[in-house]
Order: sequence, then C-alpha cells, then structure tokens
Amino acid sequence: MFTAFDLISVFYCIIAIGVIRRLIKNWKPFCDDVITPSDTRLVTEAAFFLLIPFGVLLHELGHAVAVWHFGGIVVDFEWRIFWGYVLPAGNFTDVERWWISLSGNLVSIAIGIIPLFVVSKIKKPIIVELLKYFAKLELIYSLIFYPFFSFVGFGGDWVRIYDFSIKPYAQITLVLHIFLMFILWKLDVFKAEQSNKSEQF
Repeated sequence: MFTAFDLISVFYCIIAIGVIRRLIKNWKPFCDDVITPSDTRLVTEAAFFLLIPFGVLLHELGHAVAVWHFGGIVVDFEWRIFWGYVLPAGNFTDVERWWISLSGNLVSIAIGIIPLFVVSKIKKPIIVELLKYFAKLELIYSLIFYPFFSFVGFGGDWVRIYDFSIKPYAQITLVLHIFLMFILWKLDVFKAEQSNKSEQF
C-alpha cells in the first residue's frame, strides 16, 4: 500500500541522488582538512539523506530482534528507506509488547549517542562533522519529534512506551527520558549550528 510517507520517501530519495552527485563532484575538496561553509551544507545533507535511511533500517531491526527474543515471528518487515515498520505475531504479554515498542527506539538513541563518544578518536575533520550531525539528527528525532508525532494523531511506538498502566516501565522511561534530554542539552548536542555569513559566491 502506497502512503503519504512513501511519497515523502520518494521525494527524499530524489534529493539523495542529487546529494550523491554533488559528493562525487566535490569529493576531493570535501575530504580535505579544511571545512568550508559549502562542506558544512553538504555534511548536513549527507547526514540526513544518506545516513538516516540506515538509522531507519537499524531501528526496525531493533523491533524485529525483540519480536524474535520473545518468541514471536515477524509477519512483515518494511524498510521504505526513510520510514518503515515491523508487523509482529505472537502471544505477547503487555510488558513484552512494551519492550518490542521500545527496542527500536533504544537502537535509534544508541546510534545517536555512540558517535558522540568516538568522534574524539577520529582525525578526519569532515568525518567528525558528519558523525556529529548524524548523531544530532538521530537524537532530536528519537527523543523529541517521534514522541511528539506519536501523540498528535500519527500513532507510533511512543503511545505504548508511555502507557502508564504498564508499571513501572513507562514511569522509569519518563524519568530517564527527561534526564537524558537534560544531559544532552547541557552538552549542547541540540545546539543549532552557526551559519557562516562571509562565504563568497
């Protein structure tokens, strides 16, 4: 079934092709040790249009692994590049369903946090910038946008994750969610990048 999300995904894929073409065209200056405003723009585009799809895939795999862990089967696994879903089947308890919903988001949060710990070991400046921006995108979406969209009519994992009848899991998650947001805010992870106004065209 073709949905509005698929239409958006197709549109993003078309943009991604353009990003790949610009990367190929500007590969040498992009990979040198001097980061220009043009490089920064290309980094932001590459992080979103080229890396986010892999984040989506890992997110859905996280759900699938949880389904298998609890003895269920994955009836349908859909990775539609910029969005996806897993359709599980099995005799799950409410707590197991809760963990299945949380698992994909834990993966997304993990792949947002891990780059923040490894960038200090990477010497290539452009790779550092790419990983930092990808991490920020993953964390903003996983911790802010996706929970918001889940509760404003789009549905999603966070409706079940914050089902407070599932005690104490939902309550503990809320505390950890707020704590993690506070820590990331203090570390300026969510800080907007400063644009460079001096670039000449």
